[in-house]
Amino acid sequence: MEMKPIRVAFVGNPNCGKTTLFNAVTGSKLKVANWPGVTVEKKEGEAFYEDWKLTVVDTPGIYSLTCYTIEEKVTRQAVMDDTIDVIVNVVDASSLERNLYLTLQLLELGKPVILALNMMDVVMERGMEIDLHRLPELLGNIPVIPVSATKKTGLSVLLHGVVHHYEEGPKGTVVYYGDVLEEKIKKLEQFIGETLLVHGNPRWIAIKL
Repeated sequence: MEMKPIRVAFVGNPNCGKTTLFNAVTGSKLKVANWPGVTVEKKEGEAFYEDWKLTVVDTPGIYSLTCYTIEEKVTRQAVMDDTIDVIVNVVDASSLERNLYLTLQLLELGKPVILALNMMDVVMERGMEIDLHRLPELLGNIPVIPVSATKKTGLSVLLHGVVHHYEEGPKGTVVYYGDVLEEKIKKLEQFIGETLLVHGNPRWIAIKL
């Protein structure tokens, strides 16, 4: 039986355990090269879930999608590539607030996004609590999946989430910034769409401005 393909990008802050999770999911069979035009290393691996074959891309660790560094430029180009079907945003669950800045930017891209709460073992050891019911609601009901890259827990649930969310497809804009800001964003969107010759999501560009 032929496997159905999905291309997945792992995106996250530096030191969030993203590459460790990537290695845990894909195993040892990796394809290592450089991103086009730069010397930043590009890693691709494969994972399998039921009748699906997942090609997983490990992007450089970044704090935002603003193109100030080579790493940010590479990751931004990767996640905006039409060949990427699902974004897995890997976050350090023990420093959640800092990590969610990037999450909000990824949600505005209009692609299926899954939040992988890594280092949940650290959260439990420190006696911290994360409301796993409230957090998805605040982020537009995207899948929020607790994992531990070092202990390799939650991996099958993560793969299931990737496949299921891909089949559902993106649900559109999910972040609401309040009436005043939304009105300003809407005006910028209209200006960008009518006046500027740009590629990409006008709302995402408006928010970045």
